[in-house]
Amino acid sequence: MLRKLIKYDFLWMNRTLIIFFILTIIFAILTRISYSLTDSAIGSLMRHILPACTIAAMANTIINAAIRVWARFRQNCYKDEAYLAHTLPVTKGQLYDGKIISGLLVTLCSTAVVIACFFIAFWDDDLYQYFHNLIAYKDMGFILCGIIITAVLEVIYIVAVGIFGIVVGHRSNNNRTAYSAIVGIGLYFALQVVLLATIYAIGFFDDSIKAMFSNNPDNSLSFSSYRSLVLVCDVIYTILNIGLFLGARRIFKKGVNVE
Repeated sequence: MLRKLIKYDFLWMNRTLIIFFILTIIFAILTRISYSLTDSAIGSLMRHILPACTIAAMANTIINAAIRVWARFRQNCYKDEAYLAHTLPVTKGQLYDGKIISGLLVTLCSTAVVIACFFIAFWDDDLYQYFHNLIAYKDMGFILCGIIITAVLEVIYIVAVGIFGIVVGHRSNNNRTAYSAIVGIGLYFALQVVLLATIYAIGFFDDSIKAMFSNNPDNSLSFSSYRSLVLVCDVIYTILNIGLFLGARRIFKKGVNVE
């Protein structure tokens, strides 16, 4: 049953997201084609407009993926569909787990589409040479991979904060949507402050991190500084994501007020 719930949720969310996937791919292909156009006025205009459209489409894909995850969770657990969802032969914990797993799959799928479209649109000799250099210098490769992981964890973090806000907000008897938004937005910025404060505190024990906060840093920070910063961010984001999902799960299991 849990597997079927994940499947149906995944298909429901991608039913709309597929439109954003297709549009992003089309813009990426058009951007690639635009680089082969002549230096005419139209060709130059296309080379300026299409890359911006591709980047906007990538951003919209990620944003709408998060929105679809939130919408599915709220609609299936708290709105009219909840009357059926809560009668299924699964526990509240299993119901919650199914929503989170399908949500994470959609988030990762959307991120993969965005990364693929980035390479379709912007891959060239300069980018090839850049990645070739990353292979030659392992520290740079580690930092780049760490940044990509950080970006993915940040997207998951946004989804996790939204889910937590919905669960907490719907414990209220009135203005649930507004309360959910306030909790989610407030928690997002509060945890960002905690993230920065934690990194700063770690700097007291790690000179490579401390150098990032120095008033008079060296002309060029060492790779160890960036490597340490990326590693710390990834670890903290992972802890925050796990904490948010588990915290929301615990509250969800206590009971659900269906609208």
